[in-house]
Amino acid sequence: ERLDRYAPGGYHPVVLGDTFCDGRYTIRHKLGHGGFSTVWLARDNREEIWVSIKIRQARVSTAQLDDDPELKVLGQLEQHYLDTHSKKARCYAEPRDSFQHTGPNGTHNCLVSELLGPTLGAVLHCLNHIDIRETLRPDTILRASNQLLEAVEFIHQAGIAHGG
Repeated sequence: ERLDRYAPGGYHPVVLGDTFCDGRYTIRHKLGHGGFSTVWLARDNREEIWVSIKIRQARVSTAQLDDDPELKVLGQLEQHYLDTHSKKARCYAEPRDSFQHTGPNGTHNCLVSELLGPTLGAVLHCLNHIDIRETLRPDTILRASNQLLEAVEFIHQAGIAHGG
């Protein structure tokens, strides 16, 4: 991410070993970043599990945590999942906690979720260095494609659409 975004209204500066929520979460590794947030591997010291924490830029963080649009969508997905009594695995990162953190660049909405594997983009980047035809069998590609289609169907059933 661009360093000039570590300014008032921008990203929160995080150092490995930093703690959040009165010591509940300890930052261990950076997982990635996007246009509006950074994502960190953290240890939940209370539950003794690994989680990811997305720290949104202050300028896109809402004054009230309940007004955060991403948190609302995750809540909508979770409610739909619980309402349908689905026996399938979630097709999204299960939300675990949320909080606000005030730092030198402002107040940031922080979303805690279960830790998942690498993004599809990261996997494809790794596979770019090898012959994909020798690595991914057709049944693996079909299974992954089916999971993606099921996820899109689930999201649409929950009343959520992505467009631009």
